Amino acid sequence: MFPSPFPDYISFYCRKNSPNQDFLLLPEEQALAESFGSQKKRAEFVLGRICAHVALSRFGLEYEPILRNPESREPCWPDSIWGSITHSKGFAAVAVGLKKEISGIGIDLESFSKSIDFKIRHHICVDSELKWLESLSPKQANRALRIIFSAKESIFKCFYPCTKTYLNFKDAAVSVNEAEKKFSFNILKSFPNINLQIFPIHGRYAEMDKMLLTSVYI
Repeated sequence: MFPSPFPDYISFYCRKNSPNQDFLLLPEEQALAESFGSQKKRAEFVLGRICAHVALSRFGLEYEPILRNPESREPCWPDSIWGSITHSKGFAAVAVGLKKEISGIGIDLESFSKSIDFKIRHHICVDSELKWLESLSPKQANRALRIIFSAKESIFKCFYPCTKTYLNFKDAAVSVNEAEKKFSFNILKSFPNINLQIFPIHGRYAEMDKMLLTSVYI
């Protein structure tokens, strides 16, 4: 599906769900999967972990169980790894990298075929983003809102593990460069003992088969 948006030292894997799974969960993961009451959540968890094991095989860690923090609900990666999992509409993707190479990573998948209420822009967007949306046609603005939403999801996934600070939608301001399929961003919330000057402030996005993938790493 999507090619990797990352440099070679980051492992990325993306696939669509299929009836015949060619990978099995580890026993600890299987027990966690069975704890979900929703069949949809269970299927998303299984597919995400399958992708995680393929991505981790790059570093010889494919047999490490990827469990879940019960409080934050984030994946529990091997000690040497930063990683991110995302899924939408039967697709899943995983990106992982060694902590000695990166300080964080975030990805997000969204479906363009899923309808959204354009009114949610007031809960997601800061003033600069709202101004940009207002300059677009309704169809363009709806698409742009999805990119902003997804970009912020990726940003928050990237920063939370290394900062342990939750970000709300209005804690980041995103600017989209459609010509280059990139976005830049500013974090509007301070992190204790973290100097934002050391972080790149760019991410990427790609579109394929009515799906959107956004990605950030630091």
